[in-house]
Amino acid sequence: MALSRQYPPPLPLAQPWRRAIATSIDFILIWLTSVVGITPGATLQWGQLFVFAIVWWLLRVAMVNRNKGQSPGHWLMNVRLLDQRQRTPDLLSLSKRELVIGVGALLTLAGLESHGLSMALMILALPLAVDCSLAWIDEEHRTLHDRLGGTKVYRCRRGFALDRKLIELVSKIRKDLP
Repeated sequence: MALSRQYPPPLPLAQPWRRAIATSIDFILIWLTSVVGITPGATLQWGQLFVFAIVWWLLRVAMVNRNKGQSPGHWLMNVRLLDQRQRTPDLLSLSKRELVIGVGALLTLAGLESHGLSMALMILALPLAVDCSLAWIDEEHRTLHDRLGGTKVYRCRRGFALDRKLIELVSKIRKDLP
């Protein structure tokens, strides 16, 4: 009798909208945390940018490495970051990946904090927008930072399922309306 090895079914790739919401949640959490670095009266908030960069690395690299491939936004949206072998990426791969998206997020924050909604913000947010828009056109929903880090983002069961809970809440509210 031959023994056959049972492999788990492959995980489905996360949809781009799910990834965008997860990354936006992380960005907002890190942005709110970075407010402690604000220097009153300064034109460019170097302290806030420094705190933002440190907290970005802590939440998007160190925490993901320790938390089975999930940042807080990924956990809320039930997505998980894995390498090509379907394992949690190592610190070097995560650091390379997050360097690309982190610089884009840092530029976007600098545009938001220094210029508000202006042409400068649009120009500073362009690298982040180009990088993340690749997930919408790529068959595997991979971005430039995914390719650099050798990672993919998958849906998983582990998490809060924020998207499902919001859909249920909206449908319940619609039922209760006359």
